[in-house]
Amino acid sequence: MSYLLARVLDWLGAKHAAARLFCAAPHSDYGAWWAGVSLLQRGAGEDARALLEPLYQAHPEWKRTKRLLATVYLRHEPERAASLYATPQNTWDELTLGDLLFFFLDRKEEGLSHWRAAYDGVDWKEGHELDNPARLVLKRLWRFTHDVSYLEQFAELDTDNFRQQDIVDYANLLALRGERDQAREMLDRGLYIYRGDPALSTCWQTLGFGNLPLYKARSAGVAVLRHSVQTGLLTEVTDLARVVKQVHADYPDGIITIASSVVTMCEGTLLWIPTFRPSRLARLLGPFTGHGAGPVVHWYSYPREAAWKVEAYMELAGTLRVIVGAAATAVGKLVHHKGWFYSVVGPVAKAVDSDKLMPYDACLVPGPLDVQASLRQLSSCGAQVAVVDVNDVFGAEIVACTDGVNRDWLRRALEDNPAGNDDSMTPIVVVMPGERCQSCETALASE
Repeated sequence: MSYLLARVLDWLGAKHAAARLFCAAPHSDYGAWWAGVSLLQRGAGEDARALLEPLYQAHPEWKRTKRLLATVYLRHEPERAASLYATPQNTWDELTLGDLLFFFLDRKEEGLSHWRAAYDGVDWKEGHELDNPARLVLKRLWRFTHDVSYLEQFAELDTDNFRQQDIVDYANLLALRGERDQAREMLDRGLYIYRGDPALSTCWQTLGFGNLPLYKARSAGVAVLRHSVQTGLLTEVTDLARVVKQVHADYPDGIITIASSVVTMCEGTLLWIPTFRPSRLARLLGPFTGHGAGPVVHWYSYPREAAWKVEAYMELAGTLRVIVGAAATAVGKLVHHKGWFYSVVGPVAKAVDSDKLMPYDACLVPGPLDVQASLRQLSSCGAQVAVVDVNDVFGAEIVACTDGVNRDWLRRALEDNPAGNDDSMTPIVVVMPGERCQSCETALASE
């Protein structure tokens, strides 16, 4: 009875109440995942372990339970996390085991060997699909072996998993082969997405392509001082509250801003692509979410991702709210109004995106499931903290912040996306009032 009630509440969008009932009756992989996540959100890691271990032993085929248990193990017994995948059943298991060994256990050669095994098992006919690990395997093998054959295969897949350094590497390879038009096109696409990126701009100029493309870049609209904090790779084993405490000690008067995706990654509440599949309803509603229609354009795989994202929306916000949101989108199109879908489903679902940072490029990353609880924990040292969602094209949104923070001022201070959630590893930016930055004074040409 508790499980049935939990499913009803889950469908309606009463996620916290449903999760607590799932703790009492975790009778499915989905229910066990929500129960474990609920416990982790409350800081009850040992209770989560006590719940998940017997469930996984009874149901080793439960993929979500297995991956969440790996997160629990990584924090205290990382070797046990790897042992869960010690006998890989498929290419995704090979990839996951390689990631655990390479990124968490510092067993680089063993990790590479499992990525190579995954490469041998890839179904290349379906390599473009989101639930095929081809793009992830190729990216890892290129990054850590520097074998250009992997880079060329990676580029041919034309996924949105390309990042700045991958673009630079491939553009240089094309130029070296005399394919300068293709190299220019590659960099042009990169500069459209990562506007003003220094690595891309330097490569453009080094290859002698003349004036940079005049894509409109946002600039901070207020007088501000900002300090980008080099954190290294933040993962599901990172104690983010401890990181914030150290940053607060270094910058006691600043507002510490953290990307919502980074908060979610550190909490470990991620939606791993190989552990779930879109339902028929998710596939049906994909075109009605505002980004699921149209052709696949370079690095914009929204039509491919639409069903997966809608499934994530239903799980995070409730199926009913997603249906209402899709209906609102249809009405909005008739009256030429955008944004109603996300107004209905809420910020947790709105933040869902595919990540490009290894090893989390195998995930859809939602917003923090309980952002106020996350904020309280992060600010417990006395810091002013803001959880933000910022990108180069759409600007900044303040998801949540501590009392006393001027949300509008902070939003304008972050409009040009100063954080680096990529190879620069500067996902935390400390913001303080100060002299107007140079970018505020420069008006860039329109697209």
